[in-house]
Amino acid sequence: MSKPSSPRPDGVLDHGRVNGALRVAPPQAEPGETRIAPDEPAAVAIHRALSSGVQRLRASEAPARRREPEGIHRMRTSARRLRSVLRTFQELLEPTWAEALEDELKWLGQRLGEVRDLDVLQDRLATDAGDARPALEPLFESLRVRTEASRRALDEALDGARFQELMARLADAADRPRLRDEAWQPCRSALPGLVRKAWKRLKQRGRDLREDDPDEAFHEVRKRAKSARYAAEAVANALGADTGRDAERFADQARGVQDILGAHQDAIVAGSEVTRIMVMFRDDRPFQEAAKSLCSRLDDSAQQSRDRFFKAWRKFDRKKLRRWLEK
Repeated sequence: MSKPSSPRPDGVLDHGRVNGALRVAPPQAEPGETRIAPDEPAAVAIHRALSSGVQRLRASEAPARRREPEGIHRMRTSARRLRSVLRTFQELLEPTWAEALEDELKWLGQRLGEVRDLDVLQDRLATDAGDARPALEPLFESLRVRTEASRRALDEALDGARFQELMARLADAADRPRLRDEAWQPCRSALPGLVRKAWKRLKQRGRDLREDDPDEAFHEVRKRAKSARYAAEAVANALGADTGRDAERFADQARGVQDILGAHQDAIVAGSEVTRIMVMFRDDRPFQEAAKSLCSRLDDSAQQSRDRFFKAWRKFDRKKLRRWLEK
């Protein structure tokens, strides 16, 4: 394992290093608007990914503070994508620096996720409840109480010193990511292998999955599909037009698998929540009957997602979709 990169000679203005940190002119456009030349150092792609991610996180902060569901969703997604950037490029980053930053982003994501997951859960159950909504009021009252508590906890987190410190560290990371020597290899040679590793982590789990496997196994494949998708999206802009499009197609197919398994997980989580509340209201017969019917519909939905997964996986697990990873 090499040491963090040392400074380049004086006079390097646009793409240079100071004590292992990249010093690059700020990106002038969001990823997708301009491409990074594949012969440029991977360090430039890292800087672009981090800078854009921090910008997205900052843009979502105000609506999240206003408790807007979409703002909370965007902020959580931005934090998640920044963590993915750090994981994708981990071989090119100073390990201690990257791991510490990822841990703090995980903390923020958990605070946001507690609110977002409850919002999604309430929307899902409200849709599936249909005409039985009045009988299921104990369920929705429980969710309202939990949601308000999670929102207060998020408010406290965003107002706290830990969040302010994280934002300061992210600003520094966007300006001067701590790099290793390997980050100065050309994008075309350094980046595909990073996605290849994410694919290998996903491949075996996806290929081994069987219809009767436990829910946790499907959820694990979903998480790995998301990681592979984010990794491909993080490097697509720096591989040239043709290879970049191949990476984008790979990411699109990974997103399809992720979305199907996301619907599966949503149904499982919703069913678990209904079952939990049922135990608390055993003597409420109308509630029990409505809850059992709701659980049955959720079970059917989860099964349908399992069936859809195997078709989507066969479409995703094709050699021609991965040829760019071998370049």
